[in-house]
Amino acid sequence: MKKGWKVVLIIFLVVVVLGTVCMGVGMMTGAETARIYSVLDDKYHIEMYYNYGLEVIKAFQNA
Repeated sequence: MKKGWKVVLIIFLVVVVLGTVCMGVGMMTGAETARIYSVLDDKYHIEMYYNYGLEVIKAFQNA
């Protein structure tokens, strides 16, 4: 089980590093954070997952 969590942690860290690099490049090229967010939201539906996460948390709290 420890090996599984290690793999999950490595994947998470890679995603965070890639996201940080993308945001850094976006900032260096003069893009605004709102524009970067809108492009990522159009492609990956970030707001939908965020709202889903909030609904799941509310469901656990009500249970």
